[in-house]
Amino acid sequence: MVETLRKELVQKKRRARGMTLIEIMVVLVILGLIAGAIGYNVFNQLKEAQVRTATLDLKAISNGVDLYHVETGQWPDGLTQLVPKYIKDLHKDPWGSDYSYVRTGEGYDVYSYGPDKAQGGGDDIAVHGGEGTPTAGNK
Repeated sequence: MVETLRKELVQKKRRARGMTLIEIMVVLVILGLIAGAIGYNVFNQLKEAQVRTATLDLKAISNGVDLYHVETGQWPDGLTQLVPKYIKDLHKDPWGSDYSYVRTGEGYDVYSYGPDKAQGGGDDIAVHGGEGTPTAGNK
């Protein structure tokens, strides 16, 4: 009888002993892989949102430049002339750099250097206007 109770007690302890270190490590690795996949997708969406935000900002600035030209008959010398009458405020692009404006012949370009914050490289975002309908796209 005592021997039977002892065996039952030992069996209960074996069943209730918990998870091994290897089992815990496997669970942590799986959770890490899931978190990595989610993080990768979130950061890709963030990059796309930044490009869309910059494009929309550039279109708004371009509209302000066009309004300035219609009302004054001249092109502005810089973007600061547009605030606050033609555009509400002039803020930085999603990467922390200033938007740029340059006159080109009968038109103009407003642009952001993009994530690399340097001219060229294929990630610049520009809106050309003044010679007809403004067009947006990557330089």
